[in-house]
Amino acid sequence: MTSDSVWQIVRYLLIAAGSFATGKGWVTADQVTSIIGAIGTLFTVAWGLYVKADTKAVRSATAARPDVPTVSAATGAVK
Repeated sequence: MTSDSVWQIVRYLLIAAGSFATGKGWVTADQVTSIIGAIGTLFTVAWGLYVKADTKAVRSATAARPDVPTVSAATGAVK
């Protein structure tokens, strides 16, 4: 499952829960928007940390070698 699929499922669940809470009168639509935005931000940060949890940094001596390929952060091109 990709991060896009996970995010889409979470977004739909939050919309459904927010609609239910608004329908019951527990919160206003503006409050739901703020809450979903905050949860979305926290979820994005948590997902980013989870994805990068087992990655290892490349030592600067290795990265400086001319025979080691580098990836452009802007374009993704391998140099």
